[in-house]
Amino acid sequence: AFVSGALIDPINGQNRLNGYKAALKESNLEYNEGLIFEAPYSFKDGLAIVDRLLNSGATAAYVTDDELAIGILDGLYDRGVKVPEDFEILTSNNSLLTDVSRPRLSSVSQPLYDIGAVAMRLLTKMMNKEEIEQKTIVLPYNILEKGSTK
Repeated sequence: AFVSGALIDPINGQNRLNGYKAALKESNLEYNEGLIFEAPYSFKDGLAIVDRLLNSGATAAYVTDDELAIGILDGLYDRGVKVPEDFEILTSNNSLLTDVSRPRLSSVSQPLYDIGAVAMRLLTKMMNKEEIEQKTIVLPYNILEKGSTK
């Protein structure tokens, strides 16, 4: 499943959904719109979406927010669902929350320093009215496998 805030959001809703679709295609899995969920980014809303996730038949979820993912993790625990044995969770931001949950949440690790450095270079070019050749810059990332995935 794919769990995000508003799907109209350009980063979490659109770019990450496109990445989810590409990963499915790369793994020869079919895209199913019934496995796409929108929820506000809060622990409480993560708890609230668990029944919908389980009723969809999903056995794993990519969640675009760490707090939302922890709500899902706790909701699964409340229902006796074992993570990662019965349901796997991968989240996006690798915040401190991913390390204080049990099990620890597997997460995409983003190069925060590099994001800031690239943003400053672009901002400086804009302020100097220089031409910006590359409007979209993709930086390398890592997937940190912790306790919520097999």
